[in-house]
Amino acid sequence: MYKRVEEEKLLRGKSTESIIAACIFIACRQENVPRTFKEICVITRVPKKEIGRCFKTLIRNFETNVSTMTSEDLMSRFCSMLKLRMEIQKTALELTIKTKELGTLAGKSPVSVAAACIYMASCLYNQPQSTKDVAQVTGVSEVTIKNSYKLLYNEKKRLLDPNKHNYENLPSP
Repeated sequence: MYKRVEEEKLLRGKSTESIIAACIFIACRQENVPRTFKEICVITRVPKKEIGRCFKTLIRNFETNVSTMTSEDLMSRFCSMLKLRMEIQKTALELTIKTKELGTLAGKSPVSVAAACIYMASCLYNQPQSTKDVAQVTGVSEVTIKNSYKLLYNEKKRLLDPNKHNYENLPSP
């Protein structure tokens, strides 16, 4: 992809690092191992805005098929990084799907949804992760996690099966 960009001089004036970062971002999505812009920024030290600009131009010019990243795509990686048990990961994934169905976190980024669902699921199983730990792994601010969790908490009876989960384990927001 980078070679084609250079040959066709598609991003003249953009830094090589920005172009490479955007190519990595697209390649990860195409290979079904999506990474967030923040993750690519950390690795390449290229500002998010620059990667975004190059990404948009490349998508337009290459007419490439890049699927939208979902919170489900990120769930297993984030849970693994937090060393959470499989049952917590499964519940976080179920929460994410139910949240989308009900529109509980409509308008929130997939990363924010994943972070809030992971936090809630870890609390349900008495293996609570601090919002700080979840924030460090996901790249979402603690405030965003807390605000999203508050919305999930208010809808807990619609999101969680009372036969499977004990609401008393959930901290009030």
